Amino acid sequence: MENRVPRTLYRQLLSWCRRYQDVPFDGVPPLTLTPPQVSPLALRRLKSMRTFLDSNGIKFSSRSVKWRHPAHFALYNANVSVDDDMIVFPAVDNASELRDVIRSVYWLNNVNATSNIDGVSSSERETGSSSIAAKEQISLAFDAIKSCNQLSSSELDSRRKKRLASIEARRNQKNEIDAPLIQYHVGQVVSQKKKGWRGVVVGWNADTEKANEPSFHNRLTSLTTKEYSLSEQNKDQSENYPIDIRKENKALKVNVKYTILVDVNDAALLKSSKIVSLESQDDLVSVEPCLHRIHNNLINQYFTKFENDHFVPNNVLSYVYPMDRYTKCEVSEGTDKPVSFAIDEVATGVPSSADVNASCRSVIRGVSNISKRLMSSIERDISDENPNCNFFEYLLSGISTLAKMNEDQPAPSVYSTISALYHFHVKVNSLLWSRKIHLKHKPKIEFSLGQIVRHKLYDYRGVIIAWDPKPHVDVSHWDGLQHVENPQNQPFYHIRPDENDCIRAFGGPRSFRYVCQDNLESCEATELQVDDLSPREWRWDKGKGSYIPSDEMRFLYGEELEADEEMIERSLQKLRDALSECLLIVRDGVNHEYFTMDDLFRLLQSADTLENATAVQDTIKEIWKENSDSELRSSLDTGIAHLLEGNFDEALSTFTKITKADPSYGEAWNKKATVHYMMGHMQESLEAARRALEIDPRNFQALAGIGLVEMDSSSSVEKAVDAFRQCLALNPWSMVSARLALCLRKMDRCKDNNGE
Repeated sequence: MENRVPRTLYRQLLSWCRRYQDVPFDGVPPLTLTPPQVSPLALRRLKSMRTFLDSNGIKFSSRSVKWRHPAHFALYNANVSVDDDMIVFPAVDNASELRDVIRSVYWLNNVNATSNIDGVSSSERETGSSSIAAKEQISLAFDAIKSCNQLSSSELDSRRKKRLASIEARRNQKNEIDAPLIQYHVGQVVSQKKKGWRGVVVGWNADTEKANEPSFHNRLTSLTTKEYSLSEQNKDQSENYPIDIRKENKALKVNVKYTILVDVNDAALLKSSKIVSLESQDDLVSVEPCLHRIHNNLINQYFTKFENDHFVPNNVLSYVYPMDRYTKCEVSEGTDKPVSFAIDEVATGVPSSADVNASCRSVIRGVSNISKRLMSSIERDISDENPNCNFFEYLLSGISTLAKMNEDQPAPSVYSTISALYHFHVKVNSLLWSRKIHLKHKPKIEFSLGQIVRHKLYDYRGVIIAWDPKPHVDVSHWDGLQHVENPQNQPFYHIRPDENDCIRAFGGPRSFRYVCQDNLESCEATELQVDDLSPREWRWDKGKGSYIPSDEMRFLYGEELEADEEMIERSLQKLRDALSECLLIVRDGVNHEYFTMDDLFRLLQSADTLENATAVQDTIKEIWKENSDSELRSSLDTGIAHLLEGNFDEALSTFTKITKADPSYGEAWNKKATVHYMMGHMQESLEAARRALEIDPRNFQALAGIGLVEMDSSSSVEKAVDAFRQCLALNPWSMVSARLALCLRKMDRCKDNNGE
């Protein structure tokens, strides 16, 4: 007799999907199934079917067929991974996709899926349909039903309820006289009147119950039980009012609360720890266009991008607030259409779409040509016969992919292309720079990477994964260093400690220790119980009694390599010189085989996310650092290192020497302005920043520096505002928007005080 339980559970799951097919999810994580949850025979058949479809170039099209295979999602979706003993479904974000996954799993466990497979023994077929397998598959279905019910009760039902409430509130708003009840919209950028921070609306709630409560004057209190009515004279007067008082009072009493994602830079300047805030409508105001780009780590959870003057809500927010101004969701309930709002045209200075598309093509083509140039510069060094090939294999993997790109790639890929070029440039420079620094300090380093050491005081063992010639933090008051003479000038080691030793020494596990060289000693070499050691970076060698770091790590720290170290260093120098030459050509705009600075600035000004803007911004900064004189370029890095370490005198001396040697080196002037500002030399900082602007009028870093100096001068707020505005015109996502907002509030307060 056929077991009807699986079919009943299957129908319940499909019924749940139909019930919530209009409600978007936040995202259901990928699902991995293995036998006996799914039939191994069906997995084999599915794999062979997918192979046949791929080899013949057959793709699913819902328009070309009236019937589709029950497991079409598993058959045609490229994100589904199928093997002989496992199937992995990708994350889904709506009930329709979940339904397709359920149908695919049901087909895999249906007897029809394995009935026509040739070459399958009866024992294998019985194994696939055994009672143990059936039990596991039924258990899987029950777990799915439980998870779906938890999802609907915890999120989806509430989401649907909020949607209905928001639609009702917006429809009521449509019939109101004068000002709207709900003034702001999801995705709109606002400012808190009293506190001054900016933020983006991520939700709102109109408390209609409080709005319908009787006013204070109409309530009965303990002081009187008598109800008073309007006199005949007052009644006559009330009839002559142009607006219905009761309706107007009802509108005024609606209590609207907004959930706001607060700009983190604003919060830092105002010394507030809030990144999310609940605010009343009366406490909010709109902000000017150049202040609309908000920095908050939660932005990507609620919005897809920034567009014109607002953030575009994702599917979930669009579903909950379908009648808000910036959502893309249609309202199907009733006959009303979304409320029509007049959207002001905002002059944002964003380049035209035609110019942006042209720049996208130019950058992708240019990066591809640069990548080919880099590959050719070390072509001999990365041949299969060369023992150094393994060292460059991982380093060049990304850049070799870029070399194969063409300008027909979709526009969004341009930002990932720029990011890849930037990270490759930083990687090559950091390898050479770090090796130079570590070799300089190598003589006073007693322990090597991967060596097992013991802490003298706390008696735990650990493996060395890195070291610093001096501690990168203030350790003068650390425990365990009282006996060490001048610990601030001693080498410090990054240690991954043994878990069991830490439990014994500290009462619990520790994942990382930062230890002074004087507190370490060699110990018996045994493999440790250590978490978070990447197998690619670290390999235990029982014969040597230590962990063997990767070639890249050994090169970085100046340790011996099996490969030719001098050859590797020369090859890296070739890469850096070739890349520097290409970036200088980009900066000067003398070769149209590459892209131009105009292309980068167009992409920077049109970037629709902070991540995209950061990729372009960082690339522009790296181009500004380049110099045809490699010694000056290296000196700039030395000065930046002094600056980051707080050695301002040494940094200033270094940048001064560079500007004397090459007065046209704009980035050296910009860094010199930064040092002067950190040292409190405001006039000198202004002069250096202005020199940087003379060399490149689009140096937004120099403009930001001028704004900071003028902001600190109580009499120059207007000049600071002008500098910050110019900076934001070039780099709209710059953090100086928080400074500009603060200056504008100061100016408003001054106007109010003068008016009083």
